[in-house]
Amino acid sequence: MMLLAVAALIALAGAFYGSPYFTMNEIRTATMDEDSLALAAHIDLTQLRGSMGQQLHALFSAPEVADDISPDVIDPLLDTMLMPEGIIALMKLNDRYEKPIAKVSDISGRQRNAKPDYKLRYTSWDSVVVQRAHSKSHIGELTLTRDGVWRWKLVSVTLPKNLLADA
Repeated sequence: MMLLAVAALIALAGAFYGSPYFTMNEIRTATMDEDSLALAAHIDLTQLRGSMGQQLHALFSAPEVADDISPDVIDPLLDTMLMPEGIIALMKLNDRYEKPIAKVSDISGRQRNAKPDYKLRYTSWDSVVVQRAHSKSHIGELTLTRDGVWRWKLVSVTLPKNLLADA
């Protein structure tokens, strides 16, 4: 009986520790399928809006763009970025700003549809950071926070510093 209790405790601890991995897999699948409803279930829109708003204010206050672009466009831009299509595009930021790893094709020459490889690290008890495994930057880095015991919500996506220069 004691062995069963220890095994159950180990399984429970493993599921608890692995819960952000399960959430990230669901987010990745929803992003690749462009399923905005499934993706929305894993987003804390209020915190994501605040995080992205801070990043956009920092980008718009940079000397190279401060004279050319009015800060009044931040709220409409933020609204657009937080639409379902915008959130899916945010989740795919690394595709644009980093060279993808060479795609492997099979014998027929067709390219495989490989899922991006992510690494996840806990930053605290209730926060994890997710980034592409082979990424050399923080672009598209995701921050998830605990929502209850098992669930996690996306609260931040790191925007590239040159986002406005490339627009």
